[in-house]
Amino acid sequence: MPASADAGFNLQRHRKVVLIVDLVESVSLMQADELGVIQRWQAFLAHVNQVILPANQGRLVKSLGDGLLMEFDAVPLAAAAANAMHAWMASNIAPLQAGKSLSLRAGLHATDIYADGTDIYGNGVNLAARVATLAQPHQTAMTVAAREELIDGLDADIEDLGECYLKHIDKPIRIYRIGANDARPTASTETKAQTSSDQTVVAVLPFDNRRGDPQHAMVGDLISDAVIHQLARTELHVLSRLSCAAFKGRTLDSAAIERHLGARYALTGAFHVRGARLFISSELSDLQTSTVLWTDSRSASLEDLFDEQSELVGAIANGAYDTLLQSRIRHARNQPPETLDDYSLLVGGIALMHRQSHDDFARARQLLEHLTERRPRFGMPRAWLGQWYVIGVSSGWLGDPQHEAKRAMFEIERASDRDPSLSLAMTIKGQIAGYLLKDFDAAERSYQMAIAENPNEALAWLFMATLNAWKGLGQQAREAADRALLLSPLHPARYYYESLAATAYLSAGEYATSAMLAERSLRSHRLHASTYKTLVVASAMCGNEARAREVATALLTIEPLFTIERFVARSPMANSPQLQEIVQSMRIAGLPTH
Repeated sequence: MPASADAGFNLQRHRKVVLIVDLVESVSLMQADELGVIQRWQAFLAHVNQVILPANQGRLVKSLGDGLLMEFDAVPLAAAAANAMHAWMASNIAPLQAGKSLSLRAGLHATDIYADGTDIYGNGVNLAARVATLAQPHQTAMTVAAREELIDGLDADIEDLGECYLKHIDKPIRIYRIGANDARPTASTETKAQTSSDQTVVAVLPFDNRRGDPQHAMVGDLISDAVIHQLARTELHVLSRLSCAAFKGRTLDSAAIERHLGARYALTGAFHVRGARLFISSELSDLQTSTVLWTDSRSASLEDLFDEQSELVGAIANGAYDTLLQSRIRHARNQPPETLDDYSLLVGGIALMHRQSHDDFARARQLLEHLTERRPRFGMPRAWLGQWYVIGVSSGWLGDPQHEAKRAMFEIERASDRDPSLSLAMTIKGQIAGYLLKDFDAAERSYQMAIAENPNEALAWLFMATLNAWKGLGQQAREAADRALLLSPLHPARYYYESLAATAYLSAGEYATSAMLAERSLRSHRLHASTYKTLVVASAMCGNEARAREVATALLTIEPLFTIERFVARSPMANSPQLQEIVQSMRIAGLPTH
């Protein structure tokens, strides 16, 4: 704000970060080697002006003979500049002839100052000078106002010095001391090694406000929060919002993100708002190789962002997830198991067993078995091996259901021995009991145990939906299916969830929704015969006989030996009152009876 205008001054008040740097013991050094000190100080000053200040967007207000007064717009920039000055002085300035070395001490304060275009004034400037006196050689001291704008371990290594007394200031002031920001990484090598082996670690950073519009300052946080929420429901290891928020508004450095967050991948982006439209660009990067894996640009109404089922957020999360998944699946399919990490073995095994390709199905077993050998105490791959047998029977690739049920149950028991609380093992145990052995009571007990152990076990809710459909409990089936779909927005076998959910909605008499889910499932996976059967029935019950006949023809193409008689013999719905309606719909569609 203007001040003392009648005196001919034009002072402006600004929020700035003040950095004062002093040469330690400058008087004694000058007495020992006056010319040597001056030459070294001039070299230091030239480096500050030419390199350090431009790199950190700082301005040299004035040189104080044996010190510098500088201003910055942000504390992280000022701290980085101070660290760079200490480092350059220590590594580039030779000792004096007497053997004495030059060193700096610095004071940092974020405050409102007055400026006239040449100099800066105010109590904050004086306070920064006094804070500098508390720093030891090679150190920077700062006030709490500056400390609040730094991230410990990211911007600097910060030490709390407690409350300190300063000359001419009555009350003590909380002071902190900072060191270089590479003093200690946030993620230990041990932790990073463990997570990179078991999981793909993804950091979703706050999206950048491209136009700096303060009215929409929080939109970037809303986007990243919503994407994190979606991705966190997958098998990926997604870092929390608070962990990633430290990088908001900062120049992104792949090495820094990987070092401080322990992430392998980063999802970043920028946005701007024009009227009621939101425009977003997104980018997924591999931090280890510094390569861009996926980019996307799209727009939507600003209101869509606040929708729980936001299409915009779903598209970003799906694009990033599919890119990671397909990359790992290709890797798992083509590389020898010995060369793959644990995550590639697990994801590859899960995804390939759902591909409805006999070669992929066989490869899935190879990958999962290799993982059980590599990690014998890890129960999850054995649980998925149990489902491998169930899928093999349902796809017609394996023989007697009773025999395969024993082999599947053997894997589940070994998985449970290694991890008695593994909800996935409980879930697949229920699937074996319900689908292969037709023991609905045992299946329901297993699903209930899995849900009690982990209420977010999506597969347990999905199989509970199917079980209720077989029992003719349509409403319960639909509710469980809805829960399963909500918990698995990005599942690698999403088509499978939609297919079984279609069965649940069919049992609830909601034929249009059943048909919609089945159609959507087939768009993702054209070779899943069970989906065609559901769609045949749903279409016929909707009165769309033409579509039912089209789907029946497609079904016979991928399952030429299908007959209604075989379907009834194998169906778990033998006691369902809906079975006769299903049979009649299949006849209307023209499927063969015998």
